[in-house]
Order: sequence, then structure tokens, then C-alpha cells
Amino acid sequence: MTQRLILIVIVASVVLAGCAGLQGTDTPTDDATEVEIDQIPGVSNGTLTDAESLVAVNSDALADTGGEISVVYDGPDVNSESILTVGADGTSHRSTTVSDGPDQSGTLDTYSNETATYVRMQSDGETRYRVVDPEGEAFDRVNASLTAYLAAGEFTVSNDATDPTTAVFTADSFSGLDDSGFLDDANSVSARLVVNQSGQIQNLTVTGEQRSETVTFTYELRQSTVERAVAPRWVGEIPPAAALQPELSVDVENDSYFRIEHTGGDAVPQNATLEVATDNASGTVTFGSALEAGETRYAYVSAGNGSLVLTDEPPAADTARTLTSPASIEIRVGETTLHSGSMAWGSESASEGTTSGSSGGS
Repeated sequence: MTQRLILIVIVASVVLAGCAGLQGTDTPTDDATEVEIDQIPGVSNGTLTDAESLVAVNSDALADTGGEISVVYDGPDVNSESILTVGADGTSHRSTTVSDGPDQSGTLDTYSNETATYVRMQSDGETRYRVVDPEGEAFDRVNASLTAYLAAGEFTVSNDATDPTTAVFTADSFSGLDDSGFLDDANSVSARLVVNQSGQIQNLTVTGEQRSETVTFTYELRQSTVERAVAPRWVGEIPPAAALQPELSVDVENDSYFRIEHTGGDAVPQNATLEVATDNASGTVTFGSALEAGETRYAYVSAGNGSLVLTDEPPAADTARTLTSPASIEIRVGETTLHSGSMAWGSESASEGTTSGSSGGS
């Protein structure tokens, strides 16, 4: 089975970035700044003491007025860039590109409005689409990264004042970076944070060294007011099948076949494609009839010729090849992935770790 670059969006995932700022001092009445340092959310005595409070205020500001942010991770092994536009009306558009070497890259785009979230995945020359329920908070993953970095560093106010409407904090001492997702094994880590009086983060840049190479995480606020995120052109290209929402459960039985149970939602259409890859076998087969809610199909690798077989009944013991963990499974219709997941098994059920209706292919 073709291995696809998993987009993390990182963080998301996951993912965003900003402007430079003025430096206040630990004295709220400093003549060089209009910012009262200790009135910034999460700041006390010129030191950032509550990263969660600052990130929450920053998130609320983006939700209230809308905005555009960018998050860039530049490292020796993986590079990623995300642009997130959030509208004050609740719409959002996120585009994340991840590259893992010169010949390995992929892009994940999502657009969300009042009715649905539209997904486009591009990797290995393929384009996949998906329509799912509206996503929740558009920048949850970004907030997690911001909180991890800000909580790990000892950020104190700097004297580098250039803009009287913002304050600058710097950090040269870090602990607990294992929770950040990036720079978890970096050395010589330093950071610069620019924030305004109300607690809206303008820029956060964290730099370190991994295996003698520089690695950087950057969050930047590019625009502070957006009424509505504009739907990208590709939303109009999404095929009808992308809106299907089958609820599927997949298990490996007796180390020899997959049990695919349809528990609710839309039917898997006839001629949908099932692709399976295990440690010792792989194959592709199409559904001869639609898989409706309440029905079950069984997929196994033929012990005779190694082909993937899909049936209405479990296979006889001598007809199925013994499967070796781990495995990945995907059900798709054209460019639409209806189900994608991976699993490993031993003495426990293999259904743990599968994802029904996943927006990312495995």
C-alpha cells in the first residue's frame, strides 16, 4: 500500500505567526511604553507566570474579531507551514504544507462554515476530499503548541522597546519541552514573545539546535480583523461522495481476517474500494454491493494466491492467510476516503486505534 505523508497538522497540526514589538520593562509606568506590563493577562512582576491564561485571552481575541495567523516549523527532518484564517462569524480556512525531504511533501486544506468542514488532502500526486461535521475551535491545536512553549520557558520582560503598543518578553531557560511536540530534544533554546496590552500574541519565535542544525518554531499574527474566511475555489470541486458519513468498526479476527461492521450513517456504495496492508500481505478489492447500516463484511488474504477477498461470511480456516501485525486499512470512493485507520494486535482486539470517517488517509 502506498505510504502517504501524514499531515500533522499539526498540531497540527498543527499553526501561526506575527509582528514585532516594543519592549516594556517590569515597571508598568515606564515612559518608553504605553503597555502596563503587569496588566497583561498571565504576567506578574514582569514575568509570564500563567501561559494558559495568556493563550486563552489570545484565542478569545481571534474568535471575537477574526484574524489570520501563520505557524512555521523549520527543522532538520521536517518542515511545515500553516496559514489559518478565522472569521469573526465562525468560518475558518486552514492550509498546512509538510515536507519530509525533497521528494516527500503533502498539503492538508480545510474550510469550515456553519454547516460543514470541507477537507482536501494532496500527497504523492493524489488528491482526496472529505466533507465532515463542522469542526470545533479552529485553533485548538495551535493553542496547545503555544501553551507548551510558553509554559516551558522562563519569559521575562525585555528592554528591547521599539513599539509603544506592545511588550517583548524573552526566554533563555526552558524545561519540559517534551510536551511541545517540536524541539523536544533541542539544545540552546531561546525565545522571543511579542504581545499587546490586551494579551493578543503578535509573534512567538522559539529557536534551538538539533543535531548541530537550527530548528525554529514561529507563530505570527498577520491580520487582526477578518469578518469571514473566504471559501477556497476547490470547495466547489468536491465530489458528492465526499459528504457520505458511514460509521464503521474494523477488527482483526483470529489473526486471519478483517471484520468490517457498519454501525450507522450512510451506506458504503457499491464499487467502493477496500485497500489493506499488513506486515506480511496487502491487496485491493471492490465492494460488490453496498454496505448498509447493520451489515458486516469480511476481508481476508487468500492462502492460495495472496489476493484480497471480500465476502458476506467469515472465511474457512484453511482459506485465509495468517496476518501479521500491524495493519492499515482504507475504504474510499474515487478521491474520497470514507474510512482510514491503522491497528496492531496481539492478545487484545485490533479495533483499538482505528479511525472511522477519518479526514486523513493512512
